[in-house]
Amino acid sequence: MVHVGDGDDALLSRVYRDLLLAYFPANELESFDELRSGLAKDLRLVTTIVNEDSLPVAVAVGDWSPESGVLLLAYLAVHADARSSGLGGWLMEEVSGGWQRRFGPRLTLTELEHPLAHESDEVLGDPVARLRFYARCGGSALDVPYFQPALGSGMDRVYGMLLVMLSGGADADERSGAEVPTGPVREFMERYFLDTEGAIPVDLPARRLWQAMDRPGGIPLLPLTDVRRLPLSVPGRLGRP
Repeated sequence: MVHVGDGDDALLSRVYRDLLLAYFPANELESFDELRSGLAKDLRLVTTIVNEDSLPVAVAVGDWSPESGVLLLAYLAVHADARSSGLGGWLMEEVSGGWQRRFGPRLTLTELEHPLAHESDEVLGDPVARLRFYARCGGSALDVPYFQPALGSGMDRVYGMLLVMLSGGADADERSGAEVPTGPVREFMERYFLDTEGAIPVDLPARRLWQAMDRPGGIPLLPLTDVRRLPLSVPGRLGRP
């Protein structure tokens, strides 16, 4: 396991080309320059597993939001030739261990494709299997109609996404695990939109998202195992399957 640092451009370039560019759709992937910039600002973690030839075969990329105290597992990928070998679980142990000790986040979140909005793909993977993996890792979906902001100029938002809690930190409801506090999630999302789309949106999908977040008792959590209960965002309206 290798923690890629600022200046490790050769390894970072290989990670981006062989793991991120290969296994993520274009609208879900930031540019290499943005990836490198985050490392330089100490706002990003890139942890990769290399093989005996020092070639990256798996990677986890984290984005740290100091304003909200939220850590986002932005990307996790395992090379097709190395899948079902436990590498994804090994990386998740680092996310829940070393990453937590480094930043001490209030919440650790990730974004996943909703299986009812995204089809299985031989190269990009199976959203259903991905949900099962994160469920085994203790993940739960926030009950909000989530969509990924447009990550850059000329890129589209990605609807039909899930916002998933991996670790609740100090702010989670440890007694029941039934909800997460609105404050850090809302602050994180506002900063996310500002950094990507340049403004906090007020269109209908965004209003539905803010409304679902602003609940007096916090945001309910839903099991990833019950796909049809999971909220589904679509352009222009809110739907549930």
